[in-house]
Amino acid sequence: VDDTCPSTFCKMMDITPSSELRDIGLSFSKMLFYSTGEVSEEVYDVLLYEILSDNPQGRREFYNACINGDAATKSAYHQEYMGQTMTKLKKHVDSFLKNLDDLEAKAATKDLVKHPRLPLIVAHNNFVRQTFMRVKEQIDPIAAQYSYM
Repeated sequence: VDDTCPSTFCKMMDITPSSELRDIGLSFSKMLFYSTGEVSEEVYDVLLYEILSDNPQGRREFYNACINGDAATKSAYHQEYMGQTMTKLKKHVDSFLKNLDDLEAKAATKDLVKHPRLPLIVAHNNFVRQTFMRVKEQIDPIAAQYSYM
């Protein structure tokens, strides 16, 4: 496992793809968590687009801002919905970390003779966990600011 890799896919697998989502960044190569704890812009854009599903006009305006490079409108939407976006992102990160814990516990019960690739899988999961923990360190304080509102 190359633990010097600067990023990993954010593992958001429960989003139903659409042409609009692909246009604004729904992609394994763009929706990234970085080893520094930073989150790619596309993750925030896709989450916000999903959040705006109950606001068709806002969703359309946000989409157009993304496509047309209207940074001011895009930023205004991100500011307005920051609390909901961070809550959704935090929920994903916490849930995925729990899944990694469960997988690690399950792996500990397996026979390495029967499952010789297991150490490689565990090493990969540990790399992913480290990246997700760095993201968690970044987003938890922000999410906490909005949990009181």
